[in-house]
Amino acid sequence: MKWSTKRQKSRDNSTNIQAGRDVSIGLGYRDVKEISRDTAMEVFSRNFQSLSREAHAVAQERADEFTLNLVESLQQRAPHILESFQEPGTQSALFSAQSGYAKTGDADLGEVLIELLISRAGCRQRNTSQLASNFAVGIAEHLSSHHFAILTCNFALKQLAYGEIRSIGALARNIEASIGPFFQDLGGADPADLDYLAGLGCAIATAGSLPPGKYVGMNYPGLFTRGFSAKEIMHSERLIGTRLVRPFGPDPDRYQIDAVTTEDLLKLIDSLFLREISDLALSALRNTVLDGHEIERLITESAPGLAPIFRRIRGLEMNGHINTAIGTAIAHANMRRVIPEFDVPLADLIPAGSASQ
Repeated sequence: MKWSTKRQKSRDNSTNIQAGRDVSIGLGYRDVKEISRDTAMEVFSRNFQSLSREAHAVAQERADEFTLNLVESLQQRAPHILESFQEPGTQSALFSAQSGYAKTGDADLGEVLIELLISRAGCRQRNTSQLASNFAVGIAEHLSSHHFAILTCNFALKQLAYGEIRSIGALARNIEASIGPFFQDLGGADPADLDYLAGLGCAIATAGSLPPGKYVGMNYPGLFTRGFSAKEIMHSERLIGTRLVRPFGPDPDRYQIDAVTTEDLLKLIDSLFLREISDLALSALRNTVLDGHEIERLITESAPGLAPIFRRIRGLEMNGHINTAIGTAIAHANMRRVIPEFDVPLADLIPAGSASQ
């Protein structure tokens, strides 16, 4: 989304709608406006009463600005969830988001908060996805652009799959398109920021280091295989000769599993009614993957722009951290903010364990 402020100028052939004016932009606007402008401003008056008159006026103006941008986004993308803003839980998240934006007026933060609210309001079940979004709204105001970038790059490298990938080049281009827009913001980051994010519950340190090549190899083992010979795999005779296996390279006694991902292999096994050798096939796919550094070399040969990104990630010690559900919610929101065509629902990325009512 593109953030709008009271100081915006009208583009040609466009309508300039500003916060603080009585306007209607469609179904549900008045209800949400009433909740977020009238009720929320009462909350502001209580929470911001120690501010000077000038500071209070700025906070109120920013809250109005945030509300307008939120409702415009909902109208354009998810009008069906407007009614959820009548619910106490969603209203509470909205008040928290308005408060966070009112303190800084930072447009990037405002956009992340709106994405978090859309994810939260769109989830009707009280499950991990909803709770993580809810909690992330309160955490986001304590993060800067480089914190958002760290979480988003971690998310893109370690939690995303890129659909029908059939070549290293296609995969490398997808990775570069996903993390490239956030590389500049990594410039202001420091390894201490990983400790800070861990302290806020956004990331956790892992027992060892898992560089990008290692994760990519786990997600796409069939693209980065060294193949196997009949002598290297126990009971390989049960695999060789089936349609699960194809020749690998010029060596007539070298083979590879004919699948790029584990999911691809499981579908192939089912289609061929070969479930009795599924464990053997899965082992042959997973245990013949190249080393992480070799995978990174192949990826950066296809997308040279990834080389400095991987170096920066290594220097920040990001390889030793993974996002929590809260960090994933924030990273997902930041990616939605920067790459609107990214449309994977947050609920698809966080386990759907439900919480008690």
